[in-house]
Amino acid sequence: MVVAGIGLLTLPVAAQQQAPQAPPPTGPDQELVTRLRQLGLDEIAAARMGETRAVRPNVQGFAERMERDHRAADDRLLAYAMRKNMNRADVSEPGGALAHSTLALAPLANSAQSEFDYNFVQKMVADHQAAIDAATAAERLARDPELRSIISADLKMMTEHLVVAQQLQAAIPAPAPRVVGLPAYPAGVSRTQTGADIPPPAAGVR
Repeated sequence: MVVAGIGLLTLPVAAQQQAPQAPPPTGPDQELVTRLRQLGLDEIAAARMGETRAVRPNVQGFAERMERDHRAADDRLLAYAMRKNMNRADVSEPGGALAHSTLALAPLANSAQSEFDYNFVQKMVADHQAAIDAATAAERLARDPELRSIISADLKMMTEHLVVAQQLQAAIPAPAPRVVGLPAYPAGVSRTQTGADIPPPAAGVR
């Protein structure tokens, strides 16, 4: 009984000696990582479409470079999140699947083949300008110097992509504007003289 009592007394002490696990960080840096990963994954989705649909070899090569560079950047962000014990589910949260990829790429996916290259590089110019603005703001907001260093490297990569996209855009002729015709009318029917303001022949007979 004495031994049993000693054992029971030592249980709370042993439990107190086990330090509680700290919860994963959920502060601003994790939110920044989540947002930056989201932007990068959007670019990867667009790049994959460019690889399969681009007509010009230089546009296809640019799409391949984009996917490769953004995948490497995403790997760096994810590895950083794991080192910092960030919540992987939160960091990987898509944040609205329709707004990202599906709806965002719908105009590009619906482009005619003859217009795809121009529309693709035009979108990449706009997307990278927006991503650079977001990353610049994130670099200012980040608390961890290591995260700021990662964002700085990503900014350099995205700036290089933007320059290439602008050069491609300048070299590809803009598609001719589409002419939308008016609905067809039956033969012999005028669009202006409808007859609504012409009185019937019997109107003047008393």
